[in-house]
Amino acid sequence: MRLGIFGRLDDPLSNHTDARARDRGHEVVRLPLSAMLDGTPAAFDGSEWLFAGNEVDVCDAFVLRQYPAAHALLAPSRATHTAADWFRLGMQQQERSAFAQALLLDLEQRGKPMVNRLGATQPYDHKPLQLAVLRRLGAPLPRTLITNFPQAARLFAVEVGPCICKPLAGGAETRVVDDELLARLDALRAAPVIFQERIDGPDVRVTVVGERVVSSVAIESSTLDYRSGAAYQSGGARYLPHALPAAVLELCVRVAAALGQTLSGIDLKHAGGTQGLHGYVLLEANSAPVYLDIEHKTGAGITDAILQWLERAVAQR
Repeated sequence: MRLGIFGRLDDPLSNHTDARARDRGHEVVRLPLSAMLDGTPAAFDGSEWLFAGNEVDVCDAFVLRQYPAAHALLAPSRATHTAADWFRLGMQQQERSAFAQALLLDLEQRGKPMVNRLGATQPYDHKPLQLAVLRRLGAPLPRTLITNFPQAARLFAVEVGPCICKPLAGGAETRVVDDELLARLDALRAAPVIFQERIDGPDVRVTVVGERVVSSVAIESSTLDYRSGAAYQSGGARYLPHALPAAVLELCVRVAAALGQTLSGIDLKHAGGTQGLHGYVLLEANSAPVYLDIEHKTGAGITDAILQWLERAVAQR
């Protein structure tokens, strides 16, 4: 098959997918949509999509790693852009994102196999909606409150006991709700925040591809959020194989399907005891999981599982 990869040319996971696809005998077309920022040409005439001289439509299947976000990233505090500069940059970024999203959604409507499909997964990247879907699915979840009302957050902390907070859209690490944070809750009125019961126990990352759990590992960490730990950030994280009960495996597959995620990175806490499902509590499911380090260190064939899924999807068209 001819595989299109939407991802930066310097993205290690895109490069690894490229190499594995070529090893399997496939032709690969690289489509770094963010390169429009640097003037890489893109065009659409109502029928055909062109990017960097490539006819996108001729690809049989796609891997979606990155596309231009709809908002411009904030500059470092030392930047001296004027408000007019920021407006111009923000509007240009919005236009690039509109083109990229239209391209991806059109490919999806045409039935082109894609991991993951933007239209299927994007709504559930909004954490409140994901929470609602997972609650209706019956997944074991921490007690949660999403609010911009300081008094409600204070009452939640009293009722629940030890809890954490984290942003709805990312951009900041998970934090413990302590006395210092509670004293500053009046600032909450500007935007809602997720408050959640703190679940102790090992972090477990489950990677689902299609209807199969391809990898399940416990991540060694001494920090509240393993992603903030020095070992993880330096590439020194250790992943220990972690066998899951059949009911938890089945739950992970159902969660991925409910959220439209052909590829899903599901975060669990192994709380033990009678909590959750066989001692497991589900935190969230990620539609763009970073799995390359896990694959390299454990030998889990996640990339090959993705390519196999695409190969079957193309053969069935």
